[in-house]
Amino acid sequence: MTADFITTKTTPDLAFISQHLFTAILWVNDELSITRLNAQAEQLLAISSGRLINQSILTLLAPDELVPKASTLLETEHAPLEERPYSLTERFAQAQNYQQPFIDHDHIIATPLNSNLSLSVDYSVTPVVYEQQPYFIIEMWGKDRQSRISDEQRQQQQYTVARHMLRSVAHEIKNPLAGIRGAAQLLQRQFIKFSDASTINQYPTTISTISTPSADTSDGLQKMNQKLRNYTDIIISETDRLTHLIGQLLGSNQLPNWQTLNVHEPLEHVLTLVMNQYPQVVLQRDYDLSLPELSADKDQLIQVFLNLINNACESMTEFEQTLQQNKISNSKESQTAAVQTDRDSDYQPTLHIQTRVAFQHTIVGQQHKQVMQITITDNGSGIDPALIGQIFFPMVTSRAAGTGLGLSIVQDIISHHHGMIDVSSTGSSQDKQTRFTLYLPFNQPLAET
Repeated sequence: MTADFITTKTTPDLAFISQHLFTAILWVNDELSITRLNAQAEQLLAISSGRLINQSILTLLAPDELVPKASTLLETEHAPLEERPYSLTERFAQAQNYQQPFIDHDHIIATPLNSNLSLSVDYSVTPVVYEQQPYFIIEMWGKDRQSRISDEQRQQQQYTVARHMLRSVAHEIKNPLAGIRGAAQLLQRQFIKFSDASTINQYPTTISTISTPSADTSDGLQKMNQKLRNYTDIIISETDRLTHLIGQLLGSNQLPNWQTLNVHEPLEHVLTLVMNQYPQVVLQRDYDLSLPELSADKDQLIQVFLNLINNACESMTEFEQTLQQNKISNSKESQTAAVQTDRDSDYQPTLHIQTRVAFQHTIVGQQHKQVMQITITDNGSGIDPALIGQIFFPMVTSRAAGTGLGLSIVQDIISHHHGMIDVSSTGSSQDKQTRFTLYLPFNQPLAET
């Protein structure tokens, strides 16, 4: 009796369990009405529970069955029994009669409850009896979400391998560069000594034909030495440039300096710095001022925002210049071209910054109930689709003057913050939108705080 009492009291409530699952769960009664759903289902379907409760599950999974067409009914009635397709209603009835679950793959959900919803899912239907009442438990998995998680994991693995290879090569190059620079400096010192007029007489074997150096000979030697010193200057400066590049490839091993901050502070700091350089760019802010504070390294976030926002403004500026050049070249062509030119002349560089909370988001296999979402959107020239999957790799860039290291550094910083960054570039050639979206956990692991 005591054991039964303890078991009864310690058994978790089903509603409590469903709210803490990663899977979208819907409870449906024997009349196929939705009686309960968890937060993951609301998130997946982008519909509140208030709009779904008491609605028929057919509204989501088979809306055509709610409005049967006369022609379809006529064809079904006259078709042989073995050739008649089972409706979803019939599949539910069979599942209940035989207590046999079923699964449907690659199902497209498009419902009038949410006109913006078009979602590919796998779902299972399991008949159960709970408190002597028949129910169905429906589990849903979003195909888009699973594909995104798989793509993120694959890209992260590729990025990690690429970074490891580049760092290995960078380490191998770094030491010879130091030797080259040191040898060039030694040569430069010898040229300085050799060019000194007082040291010329110290080398009679080297200049055997000269007992007393003439003015022409001294001038010739000084010019030759100056030219050689210029060569060593080039060697030293280029070695320093490559050393700096290698340092960027190696990245910083310094862990973030965790602090609690409002994400809008570093954002506004960067916008103040950058927007003064691009007065022609229209800035649109869409901030959620109720966001919780974030645990992050403020200086590193500033570097991230500076790279992304500056890249966006440069892209829009270059695109605007291209349109102006096209306008000049097209001004002498046909009327059709003139119409296109008029449309191009209306181009307005626009930068859109949005902050939000994203719910039930997975970052590199880690599920988070809430994460910070920061979206930076520009209407510049966009990113070549061939580069979109490699844009965060070192030395990959779509700009002629770019080094391909800025976004790689951004990726490094976001990875150190246990977050992720996503990029998309959509639209026509005249109406591009490039969007970088950052996802950052509000709290960092205790081991690194």
